[in-house]
Amino acid sequence: MKLFKYILFIVVLVFSIIFIIQLNELNTIDQLPVRIQIPYLIGIDGMNPEGIKVWEAIILTLSIGVFVGFIIALFQMISQKSEIITLKSNTRRLKSELDDLRNNAIDDDIQIEDDNQLGTDL
Repeated sequence: MKLFKYILFIVVLVFSIIFIIQLNELNTIDQLPVRIQIPYLIGIDGMNPEGIKVWEAIILTLSIGVFVGFIIALFQMISQKSEIITLKSNTRRLKSELDDLRNNAIDDDIQIEDDNQLGTDL
């Protein structure tokens, strides 16, 4: 099953690369690639003032999405780990309490009274 999953990921990656190459070829004006200007990136030193290519914008967007998803998953894993530790602690405490209750001696002071006195009247 893991092998099938890895093969599927590789196929998706190959198709993604082919899609990005064709996208880059289609988005040209006078044999120059179309550029996208992204706010807040234009003012950074070293960035091209004309913007970035379309395929670069797509890869940048996908990379940011993967990074944000990774951070969210990391926080969820940490919170679930702490919840598991809390539940294990509670389970350990309840097991200890249950063992203590099992090991308590049963009091011999219990008096059993017989309520069935029907036969004495005859």
